[in-house]
Amino acid sequence: MMRLLMENETEIKKFYTGYHDTIIEKRLRSPYPLRRYAHRKQYEGILKFVKPGMKVLDAGCGEGVLSVMMAQKGAQVTGIDLSEPNIERCRTYAQENNLTINFIQGDLEKLPFADNSFDLVVSSHVLEHLPDFDKGLCELMRVTKKRAVAAIPTLLNPCSTVQVGRGWFYLKGPRSFAGFFWGLAKTLWALVSGAEGVNETYGSQGAPHVYRFPWIMKRKVERNRYRLVSYEAASLCLPYFHSLLPIVVFLDRYKSKIILRNFGYGTTYVIEK
Repeated sequence: MMRLLMENETEIKKFYTGYHDTIIEKRLRSPYPLRRYAHRKQYEGILKFVKPGMKVLDAGCGEGVLSVMMAQKGAQVTGIDLSEPNIERCRTYAQENNLTINFIQGDLEKLPFADNSFDLVVSSHVLEHLPDFDKGLCELMRVTKKRAVAAIPTLLNPCSTVQVGRGWFYLKGPRSFAGFFWGLAKTLWALVSGAEGVNETYGSQGAPHVYRFPWIMKRKVERNRYRLVSYEAASLCLPYFHSLLPIVVFLDRYKSKIILRNFGYGTTYVIEK
C-alpha cells in the first residue's frame, strides 16, 4: 500500500470535489505541441474501442473531453466526475459542441449505477487519484457488461520520469532538465523497494496522483479475478524537444508491441470480466 501525503480519504475526496482541472485549455488545446500530442494520443487509444450506438460510461470524465469525442462517434455517453466545477464545465462543453450527454456528479468508488449497466466503461487517468485504486477498478468492472478500457499514468517513459521529478516534459529549462534526474532517482528507489510506483501528488495539499509501473495493473486485474485482454503505451513520447515529434509519431506505430508497450507516457489497458 502506498503512503499518501494526504492520508485521510475524506480530505482527498473533499479536495477533488472542489478541484477544477482545466483539461481543455491545459491539454487538448495546449500551446505546447508535445503536451497536446501526448494527450490526444491518450484519447485515441481509448476511442478505437467506442462504436456508434454503444452505451458508454466515462468514469472520471474531467471536463468532458473524452465524453464529447465518444458522443461525436455516435455513442450514448454518460459522464461522471467527483468535481463540481468539472461537471459544470462538461455541460457547457457539450452544449458548445451541440451534443446531448448525461453528466452527473458522483464518486468512482461508489458508482450510482446497477450492475452491467453499460456496453463499455472507460476511465482515462482517474484511478491514480483514488484513495483505493482496487475499489475503483472493481466498480468499473461491476457496471460494465463485459469490458472496460482504463488508462493510467505509468513509469519507464522519459516524459514520466520528468513529471515525477517535478519538471515539465513539454518545456525546456533548468527545472525540467533537473526533473529527469530527480525523477529517475525516485523511480529507481521505487523499483528496488518494491513500491507500486511514485506518487507525484496533486496540488499543494498533496492529493494522490500515482505513476505506477506498467505491470502493476496486470497484478491488480488478476488479483481481482478479471482478465487483461491487452495493453499498449499511450505514447512513446520523448521530452523537451518539439523537433523530435516526427520520431515519436514513427515510434507510436509500434506502441502495442510486446516490449515497447511497457515504455509509454501512460498505458491503456483493456480488461474483461
